[in-house]
Amino acid sequence: MNSFALTSMLCLAVLLPLFAPSLSQEQPKYCPAPDIPRKGSCGSNGLRECVLLVLGQYPASKMPSKIRCINVGKNKSKCTSSIVCG
Repeated sequence: MNSFALTSMLCLAVLLPLFAPSLSQEQPKYCPAPDIPRKGSCGSNGLRECVLLVLGQYPASKMPSKIRCINVGKNKSKCTSSIVCG
């Protein structure tokens, strides 16, 4: 194999993966998921508990993201997130 062919194949192998994902797939559209109420304030474990609640609520195909714990009153909080929609 001559050096031109080898160099061309190497360049193609390096450059193709950079463009292939953007050409073959659209980015999913995310929408706010319904809030999940929880007892107690967020505290130090609130985010971890919200992650577990949200991941238990939605299948992996919904790809939950932006999971947060938000205090909404005395000893009350809610878990918010975004999921793939449409």
